[in-house]
Amino acid sequence: MLTNMSGSPTSSSTAVVVRPNLWAAGMACAVATFAIVAGLLFCVHVEKRGIHAVAPEFSDAKLQGVVLQERAFAEDDLLVFYGSSELAKEMPNNAVQFFEHYPTGFRVFPVGKPGTTALAVLQKIAAVGDDIKGRKVAYSISPGCFFSEVFDPQYYEGNFSEQQAMEFAFSTDLSLQLKRDVARRMLDFPPTVANRWLLGAALRRLAKDRPVDRLVYACLAPLGYLQIAIGRAQDHFEAAVEILRHREPQPVISPTHVSGLNWNELLARAAQFVNQAAVQAKRREVAQNRATHSVRGELMFSEMLRAREWTDFELLLRTLKELGAEPLLLSMPVEDIRLEVYGATPKLRNAYVERLDALAEKYRVPLIDFRDHERDPAFLVDFLDHLSGKGWLYYDKALDDFFHDRVSSL
Repeated sequence: MLTNMSGSPTSSSTAVVVRPNLWAAGMACAVATFAIVAGLLFCVHVEKRGIHAVAPEFSDAKLQGVVLQERAFAEDDLLVFYGSSELAKEMPNNAVQFFEHYPTGFRVFPVGKPGTTALAVLQKIAAVGDDIKGRKVAYSISPGCFFSEVFDPQYYEGNFSEQQAMEFAFSTDLSLQLKRDVARRMLDFPPTVANRWLLGAALRRLAKDRPVDRLVYACLAPLGYLQIAIGRAQDHFEAAVEILRHREPQPVISPTHVSGLNWNELLARAAQFVNQAAVQAKRREVAQNRATHSVRGELMFSEMLRAREWTDFELLLRTLKELGAEPLLLSMPVEDIRLEVYGATPKLRNAYVERLDALAEKYRVPLIDFRDHERDPAFLVDFLDHLSGKGWLYYDKALDDFFHDRVSSL
């Protein structure tokens, strides 16, 4: 052993001690990396085999994550259906239950909970990204979201997903112009970016959209991609755990055994699903709340014209177009009885439908608005945009026609 003048070991002996530690650390990192990769591969395998098992569920892993929605779009026998509380409300003929056993060769994959507005749906779809290209997707529109200038922000905050927002903010599938416009709307909800410095910084840079902001955004991107990757890994594990809780095997559907449904006969029997108690409750509410003057109706009409939901809805249509999706829009009818309880005139309804039609035509998206049922007080079960058992039958037929290419595109 070499020693210096004081008799202590030289640096060569130090190297002998350090190298085994580095080797051990390297082996530990390699083992950890292998375990993570193996775990992720197992999760992906579970997702592929078990996605159908969670199709009817409304778990956080499904609604707040990305991978389960992404996986659903990859399945030819699943139709992803976005909406709000109407999807989860227990009701006869709800699309989730109606198509559960593949009566016409597909099953509905619902995504939504109370207060899910267009801006929240936009982020879910943007997170899926390019995987939605060429895939069918249906969206249920709640007219009530358009009848106030500012919809209660607590609903947006309750549906907010940091993972989905991050994947939107650093998406490479959307134009900077679209991301700028969406970022400006997202920043109107400060609680969702508070304590999320990276997301907030990215959205602010996108919203300002100056050359210096684009430079800063580019510098933030590597950190964004890293956080997204970590979030995706966690999302995969949570998705696998959710699927393993449901051990339903993946069904085997043979098109030759699918005879279809006699929709004329089904709709002819729709009256049997009318909830007379609900209709009477709606009529009592009209009698109790009917406005004696037109002031209330005029105020609602003015708010409908200025509703922020129009901006968010158009941003959603732009997102669907840029990603190359094949969407279908379904809008519940604004019933005569609803106008009565609001103290509004048909002018409100006509303006809503005309604007909706104009946007659908602008972006070449098929729209079914069920205007034939405006005089039917039994199509909706209440004044909160919830379909009745009868109304669901008509929605089910529209979804079936859409899946089987019987809805004419614009």
